[in-house]
Amino acid sequence: MNAPLDGPRRRGWRAVLIGFALIALLGLGISAAMFSSWSRLEAASPEDAAAAFAAARVEAGGGEPYLAISDSGDVRVRRELERQEPVELEALHLLAWDPGRSRMLRVRFPFWFVEVKMNEALNLGTLVSALAGDWEHLDLRVAEEDLRRRGPGIVLDHALPSAARILIWTE
Repeated sequence: MNAPLDGPRRRGWRAVLIGFALIALLGLGISAAMFSSWSRLEAASPEDAAAAFAAARVEAGGGEPYLAISDSGDVRVRRELERQEPVELEALHLLAWDPGRSRMLRVRFPFWFVEVKMNEALNLGTLVSALAGDWEHLDLRVAEEDLRRRGPGIVLDHALPSAARILIWTE
């Protein structure tokens, strides 16, 4: 017959559970602090958004995007933009505009974070589909190695019929 947990054993388990809870809360707090320092959500008129996208394209070096999404949702990868050897990247940028809410999201992820968060590939489709409110097309994966072979430049510049737009580039 098993004896009920006595006082010291119960306190030991309680301390372990409290320790795990504190570590989880600390992790959430650190994540929230990182994301808030890497992203900014701001009000934007159509004119503000157009100016921000034009400036971002210049910052990204202009040119053709690595990925192109057709109106039917087909994705074309422009392999001709790849380099022979992968290069080190500093950051992955995202600029998204939601005309329905007149809001613009700016994110700059350090590339080390992208490397840590990528299992095998970064799912850019989630970003595009979330912006569009289209939850059926969430699979547009890009491998870290592909981003490194593309090098600094525009990864995706996509506008939707609703005028929502997303621009992703690396530096």
